[in-house]
Amino acid sequence: MASPLYRPFFPLLCLTASMHSYAMDDLTLSSTELPSVLSATRLKQSPAEVPGSMTVIDRELIRATGARDIPEILRLVPGMKIGYLDGTRANANYHGTNTTEARRMQVLVDGRSVYRPGLATVDWSDIPLAVEDIERIEVFRGPNTVTYGANALMGVINIISTRPELSQGTRLKVTQGNRGVKDLYGSQGFEFGNSLARLSVFGKEDTGFDSDDDGNDFRDGRRLNAVNLLGDTTLSARQTLSWQFGAKEGANQRDNDYTVLAEPSNTAFTYDRVMSEHQANSDVTARDYFAQLHWKNDLSPSHRLEIKTYAQHMERLSQWRACDSPVVFSPELRTLYQAGNVYPRRINYILRNRGSWGDPLFAANYLVNKDGLPPELLPLVDSVVAEHAAARDGQPACWDLNENLRETRYEIEIQNTMQLADNLRTVFGGSLRYDEASSDTLFGGRVDNQIGQLFGHLEYRPHHRWLLHAGAMAEDDRLSGFSLSPRVAAHFFLRPTHSLRAVYSEAVRSPDMYENNANWTYTADNLSGPVSGSDQYYALAQGPGNLKQERMRSHEVGYNGYFHDLGLSIDIKGFYDEIRDMISQPLQIVNFVPNNNSFSRFTGAETQIDWSLTRADRLRLTYAYVDFVATNRLDQRLTARNSGSAAWLRQWPGKIDSSLIYYGADMLNERRFERLDSRIAKRFDLTSTSHLNLALTWQYRLDDEGLTWPENVFNSRSQYYLSAELNF
Repeated sequence: MASPLYRPFFPLLCLTASMHSYAMDDLTLSSTELPSVLSATRLKQSPAEVPGSMTVIDRELIRATGARDIPEILRLVPGMKIGYLDGTRANANYHGTNTTEARRMQVLVDGRSVYRPGLATVDWSDIPLAVEDIERIEVFRGPNTVTYGANALMGVINIISTRPELSQGTRLKVTQGNRGVKDLYGSQGFEFGNSLARLSVFGKEDTGFDSDDDGNDFRDGRRLNAVNLLGDTTLSARQTLSWQFGAKEGANQRDNDYTVLAEPSNTAFTYDRVMSEHQANSDVTARDYFAQLHWKNDLSPSHRLEIKTYAQHMERLSQWRACDSPVVFSPELRTLYQAGNVYPRRINYILRNRGSWGDPLFAANYLVNKDGLPPELLPLVDSVVAEHAAARDGQPACWDLNENLRETRYEIEIQNTMQLADNLRTVFGGSLRYDEASSDTLFGGRVDNQIGQLFGHLEYRPHHRWLLHAGAMAEDDRLSGFSLSPRVAAHFFLRPTHSLRAVYSEAVRSPDMYENNANWTYTADNLSGPVSGSDQYYALAQGPGNLKQERMRSHEVGYNGYFHDLGLSIDIKGFYDEIRDMISQPLQIVNFVPNNNSFSRFTGAETQIDWSLTRADRLRLTYAYVDFVATNRLDQRLTARNSGSAAWLRQWPGKIDSSLIYYGADMLNERRFERLDSRIAKRFDLTSTSHLNLALTWQYRLDDEGLTWPENVFNSRSQYYLSAELNF
């Protein structure tokens, strides 16, 4: 019996054998008849020519999901793991790793990176682009630093907007449902001079998860409003200018996430009683602004020059009044923190008076024997415990703090695409980028960075059955140094639309500013309470400043085939990936020790099948098997060994559309996930130029687990919402 690791390869072997008998047929089929992808190498390619694995989620699929947010659409991507910190913070990780951060995926919107430079993450809820304006989502499943630079370590998601010429007229949509869902969308397409444009405005609101695992209300609702203006201007017969502007503002509910050193444990004391009643929240006000220009000049039918530039600014503003024991301003506690941040965490248990921890002598000896506290520092422990005990009959220390963060990015890129010969083409270019992050709390001011890139890809056909690809990205990062990321690939074509591929690539991820350059402490503004002496908070988390880049080596073999007569496309991938020098530690002020000591290895296979079974029926299946090794337990949390989806889309008589989609994963942060989504929509033609669409979306959880975390709980397994859309 074959090992489960190799079972996913059986379809590839059988399919290859079955096609051998007609491999010589139709060798001259024009590639222009095939679906194409744009994001893999910056060259327009058919799926069978891509040096890697691609998933393209088209407009029909996006609509069929009924999804209100992009991460839910990405559940259709094999190997993609979707996790939630709370109702406002989703993470998409390819093949998994850490549940709290999506540090290793480059995310683009029309070629503009929305990967935050300061915190190495993507705020999916705050992207100023409506789902209704998305034409397609292209996902390169695997490392693609060679094309898009560091941070495309495990994959690239490119979200492509519907061009304005395809969205003229007026479109109004309202969506309402349970869990506080209230969405509004409106767009107007218009023409002026040599330009076509679309103005979209939208708002989104919901209440997030209902309760935590203790049954308490969960404050994780969100509200946002956004505007997006997109246009194309024809400058001449050969030149066009695409432009886009957008802004977003909103608020994300978030409970106070300050880590209290001395949590309340006995409300007979004034301190504990006041702390138990203290319910300050740290809601986040989010604002985003961007402007983007993309100039294209077709110098000849075989030569195109492009220049793209954009500027964007993100603000995440969060401030509240924190309260804690006066000992957090104790010089003795700071000395203990400087000796090792584990010691204040142990003192946290002591101050809670939990069992034998209430005996300071026992606790102090535990610190020495287990955690290695130098014995000469034991008097400091006694002093901190005594100071807190003396303060418990009084008020806590309270002060105003914030975790405000502002991030800015400017980038300009030039790209040159040339068909050098019938069997040889290339794309090459370079870019300059400036990133800045500013926060008095997280960085002690401002940190900036400059990145320069040079990239190139060469595609060569020595024979009609062979396609060879080579590419490289040279990147100089002022904070992280120089890196070179290569990729080589070879395709053997069984038919023009059926190829076997072998790919080797290397990729890097640069430490973000937060990991490497944090200078994180809390300033005691408007301090009140029984604080004597210093007003300096005990914890100071400083980035090491010398973190290395994470490095990945990837090996892939696969098959991609498109059966034109059947409307059937198949992609099968086998992979072996290793990531070294990983930065996997939790980044908390009381436990800030990032290093490059972690390692992960992913081995397995993925399959995706898309079949237009009839003119009315479309079937889509995905499956991923991932066998993984991770030295850091945090990188084991969001990797499901088995995951996938099954979708059936149907067009019924009477202009009725329906979809039924199953999503499943056997292990997401040690929790099973299974959900069945259904959507039914009816179109009513009002006039020759106007129509009304009504759609009902229903999602039903087949499991009874919290979503990613135990506190992410809904009171009902069902979510439903009704949409009404008017086009005229």
